[in-house]
Amino acid sequence: MRYSKSSNAGVVESRRGIIRRLAGAALLVAGASSLPVRAWAASSSSDAADAALAAKVPPGTKLTVADQDDAVSIPWRLSGVGNGARYEATIANFAGGTAVLEALISGAVDIGYVGEAPLPLAIGQGVTELVAVAANANPGSAGGYFLVVQPKSGIKTVADLRGKTVAYPPGTGRHMIVASILHANGLSLNKDVKGIQLTGAEVAPTFASGAVDAAIILGGQYFRLGKPPIIADGAGHNWGLSVWLVRKSLLKNPAKTAAVADFVRRAVSSFNWQIAHRDAWVKANYVQKQGLTFEQGKWVDASAGGGQYYPIDGTLGTVFQQISDGLLATGALKRKIDISGFIDGRFNGIIASQNEKDGVAAKVLKQPNRA
Repeated sequence: MRYSKSSNAGVVESRRGIIRRLAGAALLVAGASSLPVRAWAASSSSDAADAALAAKVPPGTKLTVADQDDAVSIPWRLSGVGNGARYEATIANFAGGTAVLEALISGAVDIGYVGEAPLPLAIGQGVTELVAVAANANPGSAGGYFLVVQPKSGIKTVADLRGKTVAYPPGTGRHMIVASILHANGLSLNKDVKGIQLTGAEVAPTFASGAVDAAIILGGQYFRLGKPPIIADGAGHNWGLSVWLVRKSLLKNPAKTAAVADFVRRAVSSFNWQIAHRDAWVKANYVQKQGLTFEQGKWVDASAGGGQYYPIDGTLGTVFQQISDGLLATGALKRKIDISGFIDGRFNGIIASQNEKDGVAAKVLKQPNRA
């Protein structure tokens, strides 16, 4: 399988208005990576089931994959799970879930990786053509999300944010989490604080300039900002859920569907490799890519947690509906939606089989009680 980074050339304008109302995010195209490729024995099995799955992909099939911040591409390359695929996969790096949604809807990519908030928020804006076909989750972790305030601002608690400015990227997991944190403390993002909507890449620089009182940031940004005071994190406010989305129409194409099925299997294996090789992941992602020290990277990685892939079944559907209802309760979502028509469990057997092969024991998808 060839790995490359693609640009946003050719992204058409269809449905752009809906996504632009979610956020003004733009594609972020990074330079080519030089990470070494290593084979992971557990994920390179050529048993009969894998061979039969791969054989369904017609030669010459192409698959364009939307990644975010190399979350997929780094473990994919390090583990070597893409070796031997019968299709050509191009992995493009995007800045935020809203940009991934835009590329999916326009047809610029075939499958995309987003967190738990973008799909419900998009559905609330009228998007109907996307469906989740695989999901991983890590309930109970901070998720690598932190609500920080300016040093010497006098802001000590979330309640102190009343009337203050808070920067966040709309239509994203950070939008969901900051809204939930405020809601849990009797505040509304729409009424009690002054929400400043920015693209994901603009939040940290805006906070660094002192233009806002607070911001919801990612773990790697915490150290680059000089470790500002943290007044809350994502623990209990997210499920650590990330999903693979495709257009419903793509699943009517036998060649593309077969390629997606094989890709999902490899994506599960890649994720399991990442969880089993935390130090290698920290060095590649946090040290080499983000410029943190190894100890800083370990801290951020621990805050993000691990997790596993789960079947898209009734339990996952219930969780996703709770997420959607939570977005509505916090004001991030403007109308109630039914998520059941936007999840598809046709690849559940593949996910379960790969987890078993990699020695990943099934865990209950349950959110720990919030302290």
